[in-house]
Amino acid sequence: MTDSREIHLVRRPKGVPVPEDFAVVPATVAATGDGEVRIETLIMSVDPYMRPRLNADQALDTPLLGGGIGRIVESRNPRYAEGQLVKHWAGFRETFVSNGQGLAPLERDPALPLSVYMHALGGTGITAYGGLLDIGKLKDGEQVFVSTAGGAVGSVVAQIAKLKGCYVVGSTGSDDKAQWLREEAGLDAVINYKTQNLATALEAATPKGIDVYFENVGGGHLDAALPRMNTYGRIPVCGMISTYNGGGEGVTGLFN
Repeated sequence: MTDSREIHLVRRPKGVPVPEDFAVVPATVAATGDGEVRIETLIMSVDPYMRPRLNADQALDTPLLGGGIGRIVESRNPRYAEGQLVKHWAGFRETFVSNGQGLAPLERDPALPLSVYMHALGGTGITAYGGLLDIGKLKDGEQVFVSTAGGAVGSVVAQIAKLKGCYVVGSTGSDDKAQWLREEAGLDAVINYKTQNLATALEAATPKGIDVYFENVGGGHLDAALPRMNTYGRIPVCGMISTYNGGGEGVTGLFN
């Protein structure tokens, strides 16, 4: 038997989640049986898709659903070796036992931080790549607007678009992220939607209109983007985070 800890949802959030909605709960992990492995979680990812789940899909008083990376500390399964890194969807658990199903061996480049495999080289990167290039049909040199460009998916989308030679405008809600987007990610224009009028700033930043709007927010962002869309423009919808905590902003410009 091994002592462990888990993060549980203990009540449904009302609006923005607060610490009291969660609890760190002690747990006991059973001994590793034949065909099983014991895994120690090294890193977890907190992502926007988790918020709607807290309303219904996530059971109360159980480990939070989510993906992570762990190291096998004991193996009685011939497919896995002790010390091996794996990706898992076992939830927010410090240590757990698995029969090996649902685990994905991770071949890590030692020059890269482990967190990269939960971001650009993980589900976040796949979402950005597929959403922009497959759904958005991005072409080299197009005009691109990315909402919440400083977030997980948005930051990857913006950088892919720049690599494709596009003119890229991003929105974000903090000056620190705005600086990073300009200086590190190399965006052509950045809008802080908390300190600037989004519609006015977006019109000024997109004199050639928008060919691809990568949608992460909805509400006022979509409202501001629609009048700027070029003929045959595309809007891949990744998320609508302005509505995730209840209420949210409606879209009023659909008939413009």
